Amino acid sequence: MDVKHPLSSLPIDSKIFLDSNIFLYSIFGHPALKPQCKEFLLKVENGIYESVTSTLVLNEVMHKLMLAEAAKIKRLGSEREALQLIKEQPEIVSSLSMTWRDYIDIKKYPIDILSIDVKIMDDAVEISKKYGLLISDSAHVAVMNSNGIVNIASNDGDFERVKGIKVWSP
Repeated sequence: MDVKHPLSSLPIDSKIFLDSNIFLYSIFGHPALKPQCKEFLLKVENGIYESVTSTLVLNEVMHKLMLAEAAKIKRLGSEREALQLIKEQPEIVSSLSMTWRDYIDIKKYPIDILSIDVKIMDDAVEISKKYGLLISDSAHVAVMNSNGIVNIASNDGDFERVKGIKVWSP
């Protein structure tokens, strides 16, 4: 088992997988973690690191962004209320603007976006059983394993249970 390391200490030219919370802390302006995430993403933008993420991470980010923007537009108190509203009024999705802009901005970063296939999912199931991870986290590890990546930028301590993974946290 490895421990978290400060994201600011990641050696130059490291290959690293980006978890959704790095994007979300930056976009949502997490009071304590936004500065570190913004600084890290600026380094990613400048090509300091060989950065990788997956379509699953982008899905997680987009889901959160959609719910947050819908909640803000309609002045709702929770993501659950936003989700219910979108189910009742799907046209709200078309009216979102910040969500789509944030997606375009994320895709501008020099980040390799890897797909999840059946082999990755099969591996993820085994990783989930072995380390007690949720399946989405296990899929991240499976993508990392299949691409020879040992570093992950994340504030999720669950990754610390995975042997051979080095967690770099804001």
